[in-house]
Amino acid sequence: MDGWFFVVLPDCEGARHIAGRLAPHTRLVHSHASGRPLLLADVPSAQLVTARRGPAAAAVIGMSSATERLLGGALGAHPTTDVLDRLAHRLAGSFHLVAADGDRLRVQGSASGLRRVFHAVIDGVRVVSDRADVLARLGGFPLDDTSLAVRLLRVLPHPLGERPMWREVSAVPPGSALLLDAPGGRTRTTVWWRRPEPELDRRSGALGLRAALEAAVQVRTSAGGTVHCDLSGGLDSTPLCFLAAESGADVVATTMYNDDPGGREDLLWARRALPAMPGLRHEVGRLDDMPQFFEGMEGIGQRLDEPSQAYLTSPRIRYSVERAAANGATVYVNGLGGDHLLHGLPVWEHALLRRRPLLALRRVRTTMALDGRPVLPVLRELLDREGYGAWLRRSVGAARPVREQKSDLRMEWDQPVALPRWLTPDATGALLARLRELAADAEPLGPDRARHAELAMVRDGSRIVRGTQQFAATLDMPFEAPFFDDRVIEACFAVRHEERDSPMEFKPLVKAAMRGALPDAFLRRGTKMGGSVQAARGLRDHWPTVLALCEHSPLTTRGVIDFSALASAESPEHMGTRDAFLDATVNCAVFARNQEAPEDREGTRSPRRHEAGPDRDHDSKEHTHDPAAA
Repeated sequence: MDGWFFVVLPDCEGARHIAGRLAPHTRLVHSHASGRPLLLADVPSAQLVTARRGPAAAAVIGMSSATERLLGGALGAHPTTDVLDRLAHRLAGSFHLVAADGDRLRVQGSASGLRRVFHAVIDGVRVVSDRADVLARLGGFPLDDTSLAVRLLRVLPHPLGERPMWREVSAVPPGSALLLDAPGGRTRTTVWWRRPEPELDRRSGALGLRAALEAAVQVRTSAGGTVHCDLSGGLDSTPLCFLAAESGADVVATTMYNDDPGGREDLLWARRALPAMPGLRHEVGRLDDMPQFFEGMEGIGQRLDEPSQAYLTSPRIRYSVERAAANGATVYVNGLGGDHLLHGLPVWEHALLRRRPLLALRRVRTTMALDGRPVLPVLRELLDREGYGAWLRRSVGAARPVREQKSDLRMEWDQPVALPRWLTPDATGALLARLRELAADAEPLGPDRARHAELAMVRDGSRIVRGTQQFAATLDMPFEAPFFDDRVIEACFAVRHEERDSPMEFKPLVKAAMRGALPDAFLRRGTKMGGSVQAARGLRDHWPTVLALCEHSPLTTRGVIDFSALASAESPEHMGTRDAFLDATVNCAVFARNQEAPEDREGTRSPRRHEAGPDRDHDSKEHTHDPAAA
């Protein structure tokens, strides 16, 4: 098994056989009151909190504010799994909750989608895990070629991104919990998370965001030791660095730069923030010393449980994690997720028009002037009242192979579905049939386009971070993104859209949250650098390797892509404006190849620093991670 994972088993005799198969890879964390195995895990001990009260047992898995006393107190004198509903909203951090009370088993992840829950029937036993690939390997389930084709899409409108990649493996929607009647009977899901109404003004919202970020950072620093923080000089990573330094932790922060146009801007802004963090150890590094994007992809052997942008950036993640480990860091904190929460979307104005039409029109006029969009298409989008299901069905019906170079942010429910030019006819037919099936009864994630789009954006970003966390776990490093904690997301979602972002100011909510803490000279920042130039250069330099990787990948051999169409569609001459579908294709190619790799692969897993031990019961940045970021 690659990376960290856990498995939850119902209270039945068949579970012993499953536990026996997992024994070489895990340790027993909890047993049912019957003595049969309940929770087996391979995660660091610092990421496990357990409690037992009578027949009930519970565990919090991940970095959270939970303690044994708090968890035991939540179980109470008459414990049931229902207590997790209340506890899930009290804890800071990013975590799973598992509980059994003798009658029922409950497993839940996060509302953001960063922590997922999957289940499958294996040897007659309903097995639950946080990773779909663990269940697929236990059950010998095959990859689903249509799911591979779906992940070639540049945009995955809800609920396309929630389906597992293997047949016979089912997923629990983010924000819901899996309930399993003992001993392994009826299975159902229940919604435990409800988003807050966006009612707060900026001042009140800033106080809530500051408190949520402080709690989120405290979760990552409370164990002591050295904490690494990315310090890009941006408005996402810099507040986290400040709060980590304020917590009293030993913090090492790294800022990377190069000599590209604007390549030193992050370093300039980071240095403007440093006077507020006198105890922080600051390191400066050159981006040119890191592996390029697309470099070394032929040697990436780690298994992830879905295609992920983490594959494209994994050599750079490895470089950053190993540098942090060399400084003694035991946790790596980054600012990923800030863009998804703090930067507005054009579709917000569609909802604002229904509440405050004059304000919405003023904001739209400003945005049009900045972006150069013509008036009539924008007005049509503003006045459109098409529902989500109808929009998705129409978008699927109109899907055609195209060359995509950049995102076209409009006021629709999401970006229209488009297809890569190298999808085979058979894969295209299966893909469109799958999309029509999902679109038939698709429901939006919110009551209007704004609230749907912002949660869809969070879940899209959490998929990327989830992959980077799985990869970093193979290096034995927690790779933490506090902005994707549920409490932080709730703090942002509670603020009215017109107060959270403005066409005339960059990320004003977090600026308000950090005013008086970070220097005013730093809080004036109104730009963000991206990695697109580096990504284009890396693809140009490593194009032959990328081409060979796709040619010999299961995507080609299984008939999902037409390699000759890919090779003729892209060339080094196009590298400055590459087709946006190419990244997804390369990620899928590496993902599918690694699932078929031999069991014993060299160099894919580092020795563990955390205590694995025998089976036992415990009842007693931005630049370095996402080439598309901008």
